[in-house]
Amino acid sequence: MRNIGIVGDGETDRAIFEKFIQCVLLNGTFNTTSFNICKLSRQTVRDYVDRYWKSATRSQNYYLPSEPASELQNNITNTLVAAFSDFETEVGIGELYNRDILLITTDAEKSLSSPEDYFKDWSFSISKIFMGAIDKFYALKSREGYPCQYLPVLLSLVCFPSSEVFVAAAKQPPIQYYGKKPKELKQLLYGTDDLRRLRDQDFEEKALNYITPDSVDRIFSYVPESRLFIQMLSLGKHGVDRPE
Repeated sequence: MRNIGIVGDGETDRAIFEKFIQCVLLNGTFNTTSFNICKLSRQTVRDYVDRYWKSATRSQNYYLPSEPASELQNNITNTLVAAFSDFETEVGIGELYNRDILLITTDAEKSLSSPEDYFKDWSFSISKIFMGAIDKFYALKSREGYPCQYLPVLLSLVCFPSSEVFVAAAKQPPIQYYGKKPKELKQLLYGTDDLRRLRDQDFEEKALNYITPDSVDRIFSYVPESRLFIQMLSLGKHGVDRPE
């Protein structure tokens, strides 16, 4: 059994990543009984990220060791500590291992004009801040005496502008979402930008049903921020069959 914990901004974000993770794993050697997904609803970094963008944009300094970046990194680490505790409680104390995964994800709420914009300083910096926060988490747990085999793999994912890019890329043909603001993208996909007004059945039909094992390659191609996550999540699966 492989345990996967998900920290997200809200219920729809966690649902999108739950379905996406299932599709990545089911496209390999796993079956639905070989992994357990825990949606950790008590944690979110939404407010911390909003505060970071506001402060970093004002100072035009997005990187560590600037004050906005350092503050965000510390807040992410603290969130991971709390999420790990909930994850342990849900799975069972002492039952998490380094084959398990804890994903922390958030919406950037900022649009990219092209795929190349993901690697610009202002956008790429936040992914690095999350990675630094993960390093700090492992340092804390090491000092507490946790052996490496009892700590999950921690992964981070910041979506530009929101998790809806996974839905847009999953469609056939994919919807071009670059340059669209978060509300514009939600309106385009769901017919409303207020997801509280969207019925569960409508959300499934307009979002989750498009995320399938067959759509993983399209998401990998169209969504730059998805690639490392897909590759890490795929570890342990058999490779594709090569032609003779």
